[in-house]
Order: sequence, then structure tokens, then C-alpha cells
Amino acid sequence: MSQSGATHDAGRALVLIVEDEEPIALALSFIVEDAGYEPLIARHGREAIELTRTHQVALIITDLMMPVMTGQEFIAILRSGAHADGEQRPPLIIMTAAGSGYVENIDADAVLLKPFEVEYVEELLTRFLT
Repeated sequence: MSQSGATHDAGRALVLIVEDEEPIALALSFIVEDAGYEPLIARHGREAIELTRTHQVALIITDLMMPVMTGQEFIAILRSGAHADGEQRPPLIIMTAAGSGYVENIDADAVLLKPFEVEYVEELLTRFLT
């Protein structure tokens, strides 16, 4: 499992998990690894921005409520940067315990409600990475 700054296996798709609660981040990283992909963990949006600049990320799963930089701030910066550079952005999954109505105005490809079911996370990985 990769942490920020670690090298990764170039043969596997890299999934960035942006989550400040370590047990949730670790649970997601185990699911990602079991599905055959490589997890990369950021503890907040600012760290995630740096990782997207230094790694070729295939999918992002981000929490919304985090310290330092919230998920919403991270998404806004990510979107504006990709648009300005003309780059294709990786699919984005928003994770929240607040309910799907809370995220209806956020540009995301999917919503993952906490607590999540392992099978649903696996389904999202398959949908966006195959």
C-alpha cells in the first residue's frame, strides 16, 4: 500500500483515497488492493493536490469533511486546474456520511455514502477502472 511520497507499481491503476480518518482510509485501501489496484492515501485536500501533481491517478475517492482543506475545496482546485491545463480529469467519487442531498451541487461521478458496503466500493472500482 502506498502512502504519500512512496513509489508505486506502474502496472496497476492508482486510486487516490483522500480521507482524514485512518480506519476508513485503511479499509478503502484494502478494498482497492484486493480489487487489483494500488491505493495512495492523502489525509486532506492539500496533500491530495500535491499527489495529483506527482502521480498519474486513475480514480479519486474523497471525503468532504476534512481538516486543512475540505473535499469541496480540493474538488474545486482539481477541476479548475484540469480545465486550465486542458487535461482529462480522473473520475471522482465523493464520500460522505451527510447523505446524498448534501452533495447534489458538487461535480462528482458517483457518491459513496458512509458507512459503505464493500460490494458497492468494488462495483465503483469496476465501473470506473475497467
